[in-house]
Amino acid sequence: MISKNIKIAVALVILAFSGTSCEEFLESKPISQIGETDFFKTESDFTQAVVGAYAALSQVYSGNGYYPLLVDLRSDNTSELVAGASGNDAKRNIDEFRETTDNEHLTAFWQTSYNLIARTNSILARIEDSPVSGNLKKQYTGESLTMRALAYFNLVRLFGGVPLVTEPVTDIDASYKVGRASVQEVYALIEADLAKAQELVPATYDDTNVGRATKGAAQSLLGQVYLTQKKYAEAAAEFKKVVTSGTYSLLPVYADLYKAGQQGNAEAIWQAQYKGAANGLGSNLPNHFAPTGSEGVTIPSGGAYGFNQPTDDIAAAYSKGDVRRNNIADGYTLGGAFIAAKYVRGYVERETGGGYADSGTDWYIIRYADILLMYAEALNEANKGPVADAYAAVNLVRKRAGLSDLAGLTYETFKAAVYNEERLESPFEGHRWFDLLRTDRAMTVMNAKVSGPGKSTVGISTPIQAYQLLYPIPALAVITSSPAIVQNEGY
Repeated sequence: MISKNIKIAVALVILAFSGTSCEEFLESKPISQIGETDFFKTESDFTQAVVGAYAALSQVYSGNGYYPLLVDLRSDNTSELVAGASGNDAKRNIDEFRETTDNEHLTAFWQTSYNLIARTNSILARIEDSPVSGNLKKQYTGESLTMRALAYFNLVRLFGGVPLVTEPVTDIDASYKVGRASVQEVYALIEADLAKAQELVPATYDDTNVGRATKGAAQSLLGQVYLTQKKYAEAAAEFKKVVTSGTYSLLPVYADLYKAGQQGNAEAIWQAQYKGAANGLGSNLPNHFAPTGSEGVTIPSGGAYGFNQPTDDIAAAYSKGDVRRNNIADGYTLGGAFIAAKYVRGYVERETGGGYADSGTDWYIIRYADILLMYAEALNEANKGPVADAYAAVNLVRKRAGLSDLAGLTYETFKAAVYNEERLESPFEGHRWFDLLRTDRAMTVMNAKVSGPGKSTVGISTPIQAYQLLYPIPALAVITSSPAIVQNEGY
């Protein structure tokens, strides 16, 4: 619900932290509720506000945002495999394309996304005339623009045209009249934000500030935005900036991506970061990904819910010798008996913490491997066939996976090969559903895998329809702002 959410986020409290270091960023506590006009006065206030925006970003990807459920669960890569889940279960309904407009997870994602947007808008509206020093002013502006662009990019891909809010809301009654912008208008704002942001943020930070948005993050995100709109030459140009920057590289060992202590590694272009055992600053990813009934085995405590488990379909998609298959565990042993229940090692077997939402497990928003593959895709599309740089990019990823180089492919066969690599490289990092949408394959791929009653190979038992490529606008937003906000067709 846009208006009430913005009222809460803007008129009340900026969740703030002391200092600028990563350690302080992760360990700090919320300040008391104060009015915005009493807050934005000093450079320290803006520093706290920016870190507060990162706190909102972390909620989108874990916490209350449920991003993994809305994107991976929607695809053929994961399913909610909890035995006996009822028909009104909000997660299972997303998995099976049966969600209604009052689905709690859609509402939560909408609210957390607009909370992030509200916090960045508050900063952007005030920082130009603030006492913040020159270089820091540029950095904070660029960071806020990048985070706002990311929030809108997620929203427009999931819901279509959404309300564009770019200023702090001061008139709550007027905010109820904000209607949905067109998809083109949303993308225009995203492109403008990212083009400006990449000129303002630094290429890297010191070790105490790992996790902030960088030039490479803004360029990578803009490349994805262009690729999604089929602006292939523009996408390739942005990806090339990242590839030739020398800032990023693949980790030599794929499994190392998911070891403990991987914040800010050489492959991480942007992460949503969390800190375990820190009173509410951890993620709930291990709890959500661990198979139901496995608490005390796969994770120590906090609940194992099986919300997002690998499908048999993705497990069978890897060829022999592909080391990435090992990220999928086939089950666990309980009381001497093997329980067949697939789970993602990368979330369940590292930094699990000591309770619910107490994990230090981070979420990769953008990895260098993903950029290499999208660069190869964009080059192939722009040139109507694979060029040398496209082969070089995809083969770097394949080599680490233990696979042979691609060579001698046509436009169509190279495209199919890259699509396959995109799925296998990062199947549980929030890309698959967006990849299917971007490449116009969602209905074809999903409907080819419809399972019979009682089966759960990919999570759906009836063919999906075109209107289901978008989620419904949360009912609360439509009701509150009617007739300004109109529901998506079919819901």
